[in-house]
Amino acid sequence: MAKKNAKKPFYKKWWVWLIAIIIVFGIIGTVTDDGQESEVVEPAQQTEPDAQEENQSAYTAENVYTWLKESNLITEDAEDKMDTYGNEEGIVNAIGNGEVHILEYEDESFVDASSEPTTLAHENIWILIIQGQSQYESFKEVLEAGKPITDLEESYASEEQKKVAELMENEVDFFEIVEAYYNLPSDQKSQTWDDFMYGNTVTWSGTIADLEAIGDSIVVYSGENYNGEDWKTISMEKKDMLPYTFIVELKDESQKNDLKQGDTVKINASLESRGDKEMQSNWKLYEGEVIK
Repeated sequence: MAKKNAKKPFYKKWWVWLIAIIIVFGIIGTVTDDGQESEVVEPAQQTEPDAQEENQSAYTAENVYTWLKESNLITEDAEDKMDTYGNEEGIVNAIGNGEVHILEYEDESFVDASSEPTTLAHENIWILIIQGQSQYESFKEVLEAGKPITDLEESYASEEQKKVAELMENEVDFFEIVEAYYNLPSDQKSQTWDDFMYGNTVTWSGTIADLEAIGDSIVVYSGENYNGEDWKTISMEKKDMLPYTFIVELKDESQKNDLKQGDTVKINASLESRGDKEMQSNWKLYEGEVIK
């Protein structure tokens, strides 16, 4: 009688051991050299480029502020202005600084589209231009483009205004600047002062008219034909000298110790108050430092 082939036990089958070995090596492969299981790092989710571009081109108060700043039309940081504008119908956001206020509405139906020399409206955005009104067309160009424009041309209300701006930029002395300022059309003086003069640091020179009359300040006359007049004489009797007089509040009052009336002096200071030829008023500077 033929002998039946005996079945091999389960554990003696070669393919069982092969599968076991594969499983073991698979487990080992998931362990790092120091015995720690390696983490499976999921690929970072990235915002779709189209979505990013859409967000940056949306007409929001923050985007408009960024466009204007990157176009060099404003420089100051933005602050929340909802305390001022929060009661306006349809208002979503309001930000601004000493240069502009930017209001964002739900849609353009809430926006006052009336055109004024200091305001702009486009879609759901309204802008009040506080400083830089001479750059009105540049503000408008950026707002309508919906993006920064870095190659904007400086614009001026007149050749006279352009001259003042260039003199300030080139840091020329007092007399030449104020003569150019006084020659401006009357309706351009305030705008020119705001846009190109106020708050700038200047280096002006002249003759010391008075060291004692105004506490920590020096009275300097930079016009023609100075004949020893002090502040009392200038302010009371010879008021035609006032438009060519500037008063400088010093950072360090002790700088006056080595000076005397009649000396020629050069001072670096911040321009804060303007003179007026018709009203016969003087100029005022702060944070002054005698440099010569």
